[in-house]
Amino acid sequence: MGKSMKNIILKSLLVFLIGTTVGCKKEKSPELEITVLNSQNNPVRGIWVRTSIEGADLGIPTEKAIDSVRTDNFGKAFFEFDNTILVDVKAFFANRIVLDSTSVLLETKRLRRSEDNYYERTLRIN
Repeated sequence: MGKSMKNIILKSLLVFLIGTTVGCKKEKSPELEITVLNSQNNPVRGIWVRTSIEGADLGIPTEKAIDSVRTDNFGKAFFEFDNTILVDVKAFFANRIVLDSTSVLLETKRLRRSEDNYYERTLRIN
C-alpha cells in the first residue's frame, strides 16, 4: 500500500472514531417538572402533587411511579422515573381535595450526553 492510501485510511478511521465517541447516544430516563399556578398565574407553594399509575391499587409495579411531593417556593414539584411510563398527576389541597390533574406519557429516549429528557406540565388551581 502506498503512503497516500495509508494516510487516507488513517484519517478515515480517526474521523469514524471521533464521530462515534462524540456523537454517541445514551438512554436517558424521563424527569417530570410540575408547576402549580393559581388563577392569577402565580406559583402556589405547599400544594401536594402526587403521581400514580392506573392499576397501582392491584400491586405496586415500581416504587418511583407512586410518589408525593409538596411544591417549593416557586410552585414546582420534581419527579424522576426509570423507564417509559404513563403517569397520572394530581394536585391536592391538604392531601385530600383534588384541585387539578393530568396524565403524562414519559418516554425513555436515546439522547446525546448533553441533552436532558425533561417534561414540564402545569396544573392550575382556583
